[in-house]
Amino acid sequence: LIVVAALATSDARAASPPRSVPGVRYVYLIRHGVYDRDDNADDRVGNGLNALGREQARLIGERLAKLPVRMTSLVGSDYTRARETADIMGRMLGLTPGRDSLLHECTPPSERASIMDQHSAHELGSCEKSLAAAWAKYMRPSPGADQHDVLVCHGNVIRWLVSRSLGVDTRHWTGMEIANASLTVISVRADSTTRLVMFNDVGHLPVDRQTWTGSGAGWGSPATR
Repeated sequence: LIVVAALATSDARAASPPRSVPGVRYVYLIRHGVYDRDDNADDRVGNGLNALGREQARLIGERLAKLPVRMTSLVGSDYTRARETADIMGRMLGLTPGRDSLLHECTPPSERASIMDQHSAHELGSCEKSLAAAWAKYMRPSPGADQHDVLVCHGNVIRWLVSRSLGVDTRHWTGMEIANASLTVISVRADSTTRLVMFNDVGHLPVDRQTWTGSGAGWGSPATR
């Protein structure tokens, strides 16, 4: 009787429909490839990728194309270096990149006085307002199904979004180094909570093709930007 009851319970479980699992939105944050900075150029239309930056864009595009998921969308900042990076990636992912000025580079408030002194209160406040709007726009739940969204943007933008995802003071964004064409992933669950899946992953870039903000991890070449 015990065996029969166990079999009946097993059959009932097998006949039950699988429990629905809410979808997760995965946001892939890509820092643009490296470029040769011209301080006299308009940062929005100038400062395009150099040869190494185009190679970095190709390598991160190849990495995402080989993942066992299909990217849902691809959006880049309207700055030239991010647009060019997104265009190269788009050809590998079979996606036409969108453009969004909310994702362009800016400097939000920082705990470092040296950074705060370089920018007006208006500039800092405007940047933070823009980044908060980008967070609200892109870090949304997708309970119906998993989504895989790629955002090609900038170092300050990514570090601010990472700070926000961890629930820490966003003024600490300057405490992180970040490489060009690096991969950062934030997941947004159905209940709107976020998880940092990975930060600043450069496994797709050979060491001699890596460039970083500042000195990075102590190897490779420091980037101009």
